Amino acid sequence: MELDRRSFLATTATLAATTTGGCTGCAASPTASLRMTVADDPGLAREALYTFGDSGTEGEGDPDSGDDLAVRVVEEGPVRTEDTDVPLPTDRPVLVNDGVYRFAADPVDSRELRSFSVTIDPIRVDDGEGTPGPNDRIRYGDLPAVDREVLTDRGYDDERPIGIGTSLSYRPEAVRESVLVPDPEYSVVVWPNGPARFEADGGSTYSVYTYELTAERVASAAAFGADVRERFGFSLAVLPREEREILEAAIDPETPAPDGDDYSGYHVAGDEEPSEAFRTLVDRFREREPVALAWEHESEPWRASGEYVVRYDGSVYWASLRVDESAFTETSTTAG
Repeated sequence: MELDRRSFLATTATLAATTTGGCTGCAASPTASLRMTVADDPGLAREALYTFGDSGTEGEGDPDSGDDLAVRVVEEGPVRTEDTDVPLPTDRPVLVNDGVYRFAADPVDSRELRSFSVTIDPIRVDDGEGTPGPNDRIRYGDLPAVDREVLTDRGYDDERPIGIGTSLSYRPEAVRESVLVPDPEYSVVVWPNGPARFEADGGSTYSVYTYELTAERVASAAAFGADVRERFGFSLAVLPREEREILEAAIDPETPAPDGDDYSGYHVAGDEEPSEAFRTLVDRFREREPVALAWEHESEPWRASGEYVVRYDGSVYWASLRVDESAFTETSTTAG
């Protein structure tokens, strides 16, 4: 199977280097790190591609992640859904379960909505807080249907929110029927479990589009991974003992640490100098083409940081290398 190289490069995800982000008292960022994870061909596809479904962790615990939607499009055929933007990636192939697919999104309809910023703060009656008179409050069940519909969509129907600032969206024609927006006619809404102050501020208009989503199968995960391996794989063999020890330390253990620590692999601390063996090993990587590149962006050839496919000691690994180049050169390196 032959894949267009630009299409492939578009699929890869660059793993962010570890940073402290100005954290006071935190450990310094490592000067370099190398992590190697054993991977078969489907595993290489999972590492290289954005994944949905059983092939990855995308969507776990997050119903709005798009995971369920991606699986539905693949398994059920064309699916229509509303969103303010294309809800699935269409500029690159992705992995869904055991297959590689390209999504397409055709906008077939659109409508405008009005959005209002609101705050809802509970009144602590049990703590002695007073409520306004009957002319300034309205029971939830007495709200116009358009207001109850919007609040119900946000999950604010059975009980009052616990103090929030959020936005509520209305159809433009429904705003005329509302008593809550744009200017609340009542300062308090009384839910079954208690009253809450309601304030609305401003309003804006935005469009919601109806997309018809389809998926085209490009390859199996195994075939895609095999292509990755054939195109980018290289061998690290006949190495000095010191370099082999570094690789052994870099190999990710099959069993995660009990405390969930993901700081595995080989690391050179921020206050340490890389060993000569590691410098030589980094140069071996630098001579090869990394797999994980940003969309239509070729990394500078003098930079070693990236993701690689490595054959070592009879196994294939997905290797993630991060290097602070200033620690590996006497002077700043510039691209030619």
